[in-house]
Amino acid sequence: MGSENSPYIKVGGSDVQERERSICGFRRRLLKKEDGAPASITHLVTDNARAHWHRHTEEYYYILEGSGILEIDGEKVPVVKGDCVWIRPGHVHRADGAFEALIIGIPPFDYDDVLMTPPE
Repeated sequence: MGSENSPYIKVGGSDVQERERSICGFRRRLLKKEDGAPASITHLVTDNARAHWHRHTEEYYYILEGSGILEIDGEKVPVVKGDCVWIRPGHVHRADGAFEALIIGIPPFDYDDVLMTPPE
């Protein structure tokens, strides 16, 4: 990883936390808000995902392996390896199926921006 004044941030190996349970499955947070980056990057393995939404964060799901469904506001969007789906803030979504995805969040993921009740 670069220093605070470095023109880059590199993460990998010991810089990356172990997998943790999230509302979408099991994730490894590769680049996060605490790193000072303008986006977060998460590696996700889907498992029993729950519907949620974000007030501010837009998410880009890039499917690395497998296939499944991204359910967005009740619409079932099939996804396979190589697909990329942009989910705008304010839309309830969840993942279903067995797939791995790289999720880019802009602005970076924030626990306070994950809401379980439908937006009004």
